[in-house]
Amino acid sequence: MMRLPRYLRLRESPYLAGALIALTLLAAYGITYRAGGTSTAAPHLFYVPIIVAAFLHHHRGGLAVGFIAGILCGPLMPSHVGDAVPQTVENWLIRLGFFGGIGALTGALTRGLASQVELLRKVNTETVLAFVRAVDAKDPYTAGHSLRVSEYATAIAEQMGLSAADVDRIRWAALLHDLGKLAVPEDVLRKPGELTDAEWALMRTHPVKSAQIIEGIATYRDYVPGVRQHHERYDGKGYPEGLSRDEVCLDARIIAVADTYEAMTSDRPYRPALSPADALEAIRREAGSQFDPAVVAALARALDAAPHKFHGKSSRLTPQQDPGVFLGN
Repeated sequence: MMRLPRYLRLRESPYLAGALIALTLLAAYGITYRAGGTSTAAPHLFYVPIIVAAFLHHHRGGLAVGFIAGILCGPLMPSHVGDAVPQTVENWLIRLGFFGGIGALTGALTRGLASQVELLRKVNTETVLAFVRAVDAKDPYTAGHSLRVSEYATAIAEQMGLSAADVDRIRWAALLHDLGKLAVPEDVLRKPGELTDAEWALMRTHPVKSAQIIEGIATYRDYVPGVRQHHERYDGKGYPEGLSRDEVCLDARIIAVADTYEAMTSDRPYRPALSPADALEAIRREAGSQFDPAVVAALARALDAAPHKFHGKSSRLTPQQDPGVFLGN
């Protein structure tokens, strides 16, 4: 939910992190040797790889790289390069102790920092889920809707080959897309029959309301376009702004397909559910008009790849039983 800064993501790439530590160790060694040995101020450069290792691997990593730095800056490094004066054992042991101690201490501090970051991410996630549960409480027919839309949108985005950051953004925008229904009266949300024009006008405010709820939260602002535009159509006949084709952000085009698929494969007050295959066929008929064809194709691939993820809440209705399929939610 709360994306990690790029430097923290290095923890998820052990080979890249190891290469960075090795390069900084070699750089510190080379600069210290060229500067004249440990009698200069250059050995302080070894604190860079030590702190990097402690940041990425906590106290064990800091201690280990501190020990390696002590070896490189000890027996393997003269005190005076030009005169070939070797290290004294006392100086080497003192430096080794300092390097190891700094590594262990910095590692312990960064471990505490990582725990706080993880706690913030957990709180962020729990806050979003609390909002979603509040929407579910207003309309029991759509309970779990946003969670399923999020799962489907994630699978579609992955099939489209989007980056991990893009997939994560779409996942959370889909989870937040219906928050604005908190501002829609329950009698409108739960109405089993056809909505009046006035009731539809109220219902159609929910994408804007959803965006307004989240746009004041800095960590959620990247989700606003996908949330606000998820009822726009590929042909420009959607709402709230009547955008079309690439004017609608890709996040929203993906969420629109996932949202419709979930609505069609779940029971609603006005009709029972379609089967996954029949829902996909109905959505395919709208490719190029209501939906982006590339997103519809990605939904089909996602269904083939993992059909168990697209079960909906029911699967007993066929188009022959209900030829007037309702597209959207």
